[in-house]
Amino acid sequence: MSNALVTFVNHASVIFSHKDIRLMTDPWIFGSAFNNGWELLSKSKFQLDDFANVTHIWFSHEHPDHFHPGVLSKIPEDLRKKITILFQDTLDHRVAKKCIQLNFKSVIEMKPNEYIKLNDEFKIKCVPNGTYDSWFYAQIGEHKILNINDCMVDSLSQAKIIKKNISDVDILLTQFGYASWVGDPDDIQLRKNASLEKLDRIKIQSQIFAPKYIIPFASFVRFSHKDNFYMNDEMNKIEDVEEFILSQTNSLPVILYPGDEWFGKNKTDNSIAIKNYHLDLESNTDLCDDEILIEDVKLKNLAQKYIENIRKRNNWFFINLLHKMNFFKTTTIFLKDKNSSYTFNLIDGLENSQIKESDVDIITDSDSLGFVFSWDYGMDTLFVNARFRTSGGKVMNFFRLFLIGTLNNNGRTFPVGVIGFLFNEKSMWKTKFLEIILGKYAIK
Repeated sequence: MSNALVTFVNHASVIFSHKDIRLMTDPWIFGSAFNNGWELLSKSKFQLDDFANVTHIWFSHEHPDHFHPGVLSKIPEDLRKKITILFQDTLDHRVAKKCIQLNFKSVIEMKPNEYIKLNDEFKIKCVPNGTYDSWFYAQIGEHKILNINDCMVDSLSQAKIIKKNISDVDILLTQFGYASWVGDPDDIQLRKNASLEKLDRIKIQSQIFAPKYIIPFASFVRFSHKDNFYMNDEMNKIEDVEEFILSQTNSLPVILYPGDEWFGKNKTDNSIAIKNYHLDLESNTDLCDDEILIEDVKLKNLAQKYIENIRKRNNWFFINLLHKMNFFKTTTIFLKDKNSSYTFNLIDGLENSQIKESDVDIITDSDSLGFVFSWDYGMDTLFVNARFRTSGGKVMNFFRLFLIGTLNNNGRTFPVGVIGFLFNEKSMWKTKFLEIILGKYAIK
């Protein structure tokens, strides 16, 4: 086994090593994510048999580019039995239950801001952030490491909240690319702005945490479906991220390619990794072109089952009241693979409509809509994979209708769980949540 402090696996997956401990983060090493919307930019050198050298796995959150059931289930069972799982303590315990089902050695649900010792010189703590995310802070020998992956730390105040709960930071790992829908194909400036905002986040984080090194990661993906490939046009290129860190912060960039090792102290030659990512960008152009048409009868049945699940877990009186008050507005949908329009609300379900394509709230396909109805996290997936278009309506009418399902997915119920979230949440996700409720959400 290597003595390297850091071994880069892929995307948001890194192995931190010290003596007998090999802690792996977010092991997405193959396959697609978000309903065939994302793929890894580069192939993983790390293979399933390499889990033999892993002692612990930590998941930052449940999104499939971090917690990927397809990967976890293919780890040989004899190796799973030797790996301890670390995850934030959630309301639903769903990730923990899944890992227990897969016969991992043990599952530790980490209490917020409480250290867990992996050995005498390796301790880690995890703190939830927003509706899904979490960050970890680790002290590994003489190294102090902060991994904020996808956490929305986009202001000085948000960074200071984290800083209050940690000490010094030697190494910061942070996201550098947008990771959800940012406009329709012609909205190029929106995506340029989103990329610039991601760089500004790095500057803010560097200012508050003052790391000696920054490892940009958790963004080595591509939008890989024919419906969303345009989203790649303004993604930050890794050489631009390197230049930004060098020119706009007091930190040194460490660019790692799958399989690269780093010992935590030395300045790195980033040129080879950057070159390899360039080659992958140029060669990796295959697109998912699935045409899974779902008939109306099945779609309407899925819609009804979705409503029934919402009704079982939430206060239906309040939902019905808000429907009558036109807060949960009827949304209009055009399915391009069926060339047909529909309406949907939480009372009447899915119904055929004659509304014009130019006047609907959202344009998508029957496969994507069926996915939204089939899973509590379906709306979240659709927003991330960007397999939709806006039209002449108000797209947030659509997403607002499915917010209750998203909250249920996190173990929260409506309206008590929503009120608790709004009172207790301190991250920027609270602001975004409110903006969606009010219909004022905009990508910046």
